[in-house]
Amino acid sequence: MVGAAEKSIVPNSTGGISERRNRRKRLQLSCGECRQKKLSCDRKLPCQRCMRSGWPEQCSFEAKTRPPPASNDQSSQQQARRNSEEIRDLQAEIVLLKGLLSKVQPQYEVENGADAFRTTDRAEPSQAVFLSETFKDDQGPADITKFELSDPRERSPHGYYSQHALLHFFREIPQLFPFIKENADEHLKPLGVHLKKEKPVRNDCKPSSPFQEKGILEGLLPCKDDADFLVSFYLDHFEQLHRIIHVPTFKREYGTFWAPGRARHPTMTALVLSMLSLSAFASVSLGETSTPSTYGAMPVQWTSACDEWLRQQSSKNRKLVHYQISCLTYLAKRMNMIRKKSWWKETGALMQNAITDGLHRDPSPTIDTPYMREMKRRIWAVIRELDLQNAFDFGLPTLLHNVDSNVSAPSNIDDDFDEASKELPISKPSNTYTSASYQFHSARSSELRLEVSRRLYSPGLSAALTYEHVLQYTHALTQEIHSLPPWANDEETTDTKPPSLCNLTYAFLQFQLQQCILTIHRPCLQRDDSKYWLSETVSYQISRDILLMNSKLAGLGVQRLTLLREDLLLASLSITRLTLLQSKSSSSIIMANSTSTVELLEQCLPLMEDKYLHCFYGEPWCVLTMYAATMLLKIHVGSETWQTAKAVCAQRFLDLHYRRIGRQQTTQHQDPANQIDVSINQHFPNTAYQSAPSAMSFPASEWMDSNYPDVSIIIGMDCFGLDMELDNTWETWGSTFQD
Repeated sequence: MVGAAEKSIVPNSTGGISERRNRRKRLQLSCGECRQKKLSCDRKLPCQRCMRSGWPEQCSFEAKTRPPPASNDQSSQQQARRNSEEIRDLQAEIVLLKGLLSKVQPQYEVENGADAFRTTDRAEPSQAVFLSETFKDDQGPADITKFELSDPRERSPHGYYSQHALLHFFREIPQLFPFIKENADEHLKPLGVHLKKEKPVRNDCKPSSPFQEKGILEGLLPCKDDADFLVSFYLDHFEQLHRIIHVPTFKREYGTFWAPGRARHPTMTALVLSMLSLSAFASVSLGETSTPSTYGAMPVQWTSACDEWLRQQSSKNRKLVHYQISCLTYLAKRMNMIRKKSWWKETGALMQNAITDGLHRDPSPTIDTPYMREMKRRIWAVIRELDLQNAFDFGLPTLLHNVDSNVSAPSNIDDDFDEASKELPISKPSNTYTSASYQFHSARSSELRLEVSRRLYSPGLSAALTYEHVLQYTHALTQEIHSLPPWANDEETTDTKPPSLCNLTYAFLQFQLQQCILTIHRPCLQRDDSKYWLSETVSYQISRDILLMNSKLAGLGVQRLTLLREDLLLASLSITRLTLLQSKSSSSIIMANSTSTVELLEQCLPLMEDKYLHCFYGEPWCVLTMYAATMLLKIHVGSETWQTAKAVCAQRFLDLHYRRIGRQQTTQHQDPANQIDVSINQHFPNTAYQSAPSAMSFPASEWMDSNYPDVSIIIGMDCFGLDMELDNTWETWGSTFQD
């Protein structure tokens, strides 16, 4: 018997033999024995009795992994007996748990004759809990019926395809996805056409030295004539929106970039490549020069090379040019539909770097020159606008919701100043158009749009958004739209600036305000309460205005620049949803204008087709979704049946698809990408200019500081200073970012 006294015979001091009673220490109870004796115990940890006794190795949780003590045969047998008892207890518990779990049935709903998991529009707290949290000490097995095991997809976080603002329409327009799917199954897949975007091949070649980096970047440059045209297109168009560089200074430096016998600095090369990747696609439609109709995959290679160059730079000495290249590279990705799932993360990372380097604080007049202060304000305005745009596109918060920034708005001035200016020109009136008018007016409404995004996507930082607040914000945003200067109708403005640029700037300022209005009214649509009728009217009018503005920009030849935003597809799907919500017998103005709505969508369809036709990595879903939306409206108004609409939609997409394939095959022989091999072990000469052989260090030039101790390793220096001493530039910009 365990714990019983035993007798032993030992010799005594007189030489005789005597008996001595030896009392053995009682073995402590293990966790299994605790359960058998109905004592409180947790199987996952040693019980309190075991812990107090200092024998946690006797706990059943560790008994299976520890070998039994080998003190003597009797203790080994006792330990083996306890182990077998523990195994039986565990097996009995497993059987009990299996029986309980078998009673819990997953919830299904039957849709279209097939079982489908029940999903919700928004993520709710999961009803499934771990069993260790389910069974409490005072809870019996019968209480398990209170809990349900939900679909794992409901417990997982929302991904890109369920979070983006555009993709919510597949849930808000129930007919949209079935129409596209049936169309693809019946008409596209039998012909071998699959709705899958072509993914660019990433270049994993990484330079191991500045000389290899220099060779890779220069090997990607096109011929000088094409580069000159693309750079000029960027300066004349994109710089009217996002003010990223100082145009006069850049033109002076670019003039020496192609000078024979002078080595190019990788910083300047990366800056030029980022501009080329942004303007290569948008410049095709103008036909102002003999530039090749497309560069194919070159924008992908250019952006990839710029990304790799940025990754190689140290974060300790970030200069102005780093942010300029980062902003240009991101805009090029939006223009060419490259890695769209990462856009929100990219602007968020860029925002983090800017906050780390203090760009969210107004530059000090005692440290920075007037030129540098204005350039910092412009860069911060660009980063702020891009991140706020992604907040509305992706339906996700931005760091701006928690950042206290006191940066002044950029001045409404042209680049009539330089690095040596003692003071900036006086900001022009708001109704006067300048190359910085977009940033100037965008900053005026940024606080209002930021407050709307905070109420929508960061509810923990503000009160809930009620319908009264929706109406108040609608009024404020509408007032901002009406306060925009009508530059396009101003004869004095159109004499100095092309009407297309004035209309483009006005359109972008209008789009970002109209996007806010559509966003705050979107949850109010399709509600039973009659007080929300105003949301339908406002959303319909705003969507129609966006489509009309896109059609106007297409007539001016600058519609491709609107690909920096997603307003065309957003407005098309919004007006489709609003029309489908109306009954066919409705007398509402939305249903009364349904025929004109279809005609308006037909006018905008070529704009979406152009995007898919000319973009090398075009997105087939965008154009096919717009086809489907147009056909659904025709079905709703009774001009098409479901089957005929599918056939017409499929035929139109197939014609566009085969045109795109034929166009790519025709331009493959002209594509500069076929003659460029990106290899880190070779240096490829340019077709129009062969650079000087690399030396041990880059020779000092007019735009580099020859007094700097080691010019060859200065990759991140500010390359804006052809006509001045760069010592001052290093002091003013570097003093802000010193560790």
